[in-house]
Amino acid sequence: MDKITLSKPITKDGNEITSLNLDFDKITGNQIIAAEKEARLLGDTTPDACYSKTFQAIIAAKASAEPVIVDDIMGLPGSDFIQTTTVAANFLFGWALPGGTQAS
Repeated sequence: MDKITLSKPITKDGNEITSLNLDFDKITGNQIIAAEKEARLLGDTTPDACYSKTFQAIIAAKASAEPVIVDDIMGLPGSDFIQTTTVAANFLFGWALPGGTQAS
């Protein structure tokens, strides 16, 4: 699980979320396909969705242990957004790492 400490908390239903705990082990193939469809519905036209920040934000929201949606991820300050989507990209491209294994 990857933990991202946010520079500015997300407020949801009166609760402050100060960090995101991203558990990519819980992501299924069906969720990945649904995330690509969602990114396309949001207007993303990136030929390979894995390179799309929109798609990465959706995957991060789905992986989060906290009750967040893609709009919450997209509304993060720039540095938090980049960190969150980079962690998602590392999950998506982990198969390409030397040795062909996913990073932990």
